[in-house]
Amino acid sequence: MTARIAIIGAGVAGCGAARRAAELGADVTVIEQNHPGTGSSGRSAGVYNIQTLDPLDVEIRIRARELFFRLEKDRDLHLSRIGNVRIATEESQLPRLQEVIDLQHRLGADDSALLDRDGLQRLVPDLNVTGLAGGLLGPHDGHLDGQQLCDALLAEATDHGATLRSRTKVTGHHVTPDGHHALQLNGEEHGFDVVVNAAGGWAGQVGNLLGHQVPLLPQVHEVVQVKLPRQLDYVVPMVNLYMPGQAGEALYFRQDGPDSLIAGMHTYTVLDHIAVADPDDYRAKVSEEYLYEVAEALTERFLVDDLGFKPGWTGIYPLSPDSRFILGPESDSTVVTCAGLGGVGVTMGAIAGATAAEWALEGAPTTVPSITALRPDRPSLAAFRTQPTKNEVRA
Repeated sequence: MTARIAIIGAGVAGCGAARRAAELGADVTVIEQNHPGTGSSGRSAGVYNIQTLDPLDVEIRIRARELFFRLEKDRDLHLSRIGNVRIATEESQLPRLQEVIDLQHRLGADDSALLDRDGLQRLVPDLNVTGLAGGLLGPHDGHLDGQQLCDALLAEATDHGATLRSRTKVTGHHVTPDGHHALQLNGEEHGFDVVVNAAGGWAGQVGNLLGHQVPLLPQVHEVVQVKLPRQLDYVVPMVNLYMPGQAGEALYFRQDGPDSLIAGMHTYTVLDHIAVADPDDYRAKVSEEYLYEVAEALTERFLVDDLGFKPGWTGIYPLSPDSRFILGPESDSTVVTCAGLGGVGVTMGAIAGATAAEWALEGAPTTVPSITALRPDRPSLAAFRTQPTKNEVRA
């Protein structure tokens, strides 16, 4: 009998889950309260890259990028391959970046290069390299449109028979006597064998509805638009001064148009000075304080005179308390959570979603087997499941 799977959320993770579940032969229904890609996936900086430190994260990013390259060919997904460089501020970080290159090679990606300070200067002639040691460059990395990515993933899912229900809200849930999940969808009850919670910033609310608490701390992050005084004679790659594991956040910036950049502050972790946000009612405008912070940081690091700054947009980083994805089956193995993707949902969500589908339908992840380290029942999340989570107290 064909398994009936409900995937709640049509961001990159949910659409990635739908693509893989349909490919595996399931009867797939994607449930989205608005339209695909209109949540965090469509409000991100759109960056994709394989330049990070954690081995599991590197593997997920490589598999995601392989998928993007295929979608570029088969589905006309537009990739702006402007390059991505992860900056090292200390000489002691360079051997670690070389280890990442060695790992990437073992995983089938051989295009990254380690740059010294002079290499950074050649790559970005207007970069102030004072205090920088070098960086890890991915020349085929860059940025894409999150909404277009969702559309491409969904196109593959629907080609395999998946159904999309847009403008549909899950308002109720119970488990039937025969063990099936009954979801109330716009007032009508529909039955499913398995449910994947890929609801992004709403995953905490959906988890409560499904009876499986998801400790989630959504935080608002902001993007600033930068006007260049002239068109440069080179393309500014994605320059990321945030090194995974560091405290706080750090500057990123990249080319966005012929005479414009976007910039902001990035982190993988929950920040104490940012309130937990209500995904249904969060601040939509970039704050004046943040605009000045980014303008000051970029002016110091990118030595082009007369840059113009204006507010861009805001979006949600749906973070977990330990800053790792929450991915895998709950105590009821017919509920699979795919949440806590933070600020890298576009980069990694398609593969996180695919592994959630594999877990739901095959009982184990196969695309990235070691992703089992991110299970919801891991010890680092245990304390947060015994008390009300902040996402239940609206900010």
